[in-house]
Amino acid sequence: MVLSFLTFIHIICGLVGIGSGAVVLLGMLKGELFEKSAAIFLAGSLVASVTGFFFPCSHLLPTHGAAMLGIYVAAMAIPAWRMFYLVGMWSSIFALSIIVILGLDTLVAVAHAFTFMKVLRDLAPTQTESPFLVTEFVVMLVFVVLSVIAVKRFRN
Repeated sequence: MVLSFLTFIHIICGLVGIGSGAVVLLGMLKGELFEKSAAIFLAGSLVASVTGFFFPCSHLLPTHGAAMLGIYVAAMAIPAWRMFYLVGMWSSIFALSIIVILGLDTLVAVAHAFTFMKVLRDLAPTQTESPFLVTEFVVMLVFVVLSVIAVKRFRN
């Protein structure tokens, strides 16, 4: 019962985080900050990352590494926004942090999709097969391109 509730919270926060993060990214691509969406994104992403560590597991997984990195990067984004008010280099640090967190969350969502969706699991049962690796690579490539554009536009 507790694990089911935790799973529900984890999934909802992850989906809300990714959705609101996409809104923040679109705003940054236009040179704007949607503050409410940014707050929802950071909160949702942090809750999803932290709750991921409460699931039974015998060893650390790559998704745990992504969650830890996302938490560390959020620790740069929040002060850049709330303490340094996005002045100077802090706007670039914030924009890059948001995109890194969103990219990590998306990569984790892809990994979970390949784990829990039968049609994808059949394509890459161990997540070392080319369909999984190509998908992860394409997602990373998209976020690298978006990060260059968003950091440039958001800074200006």
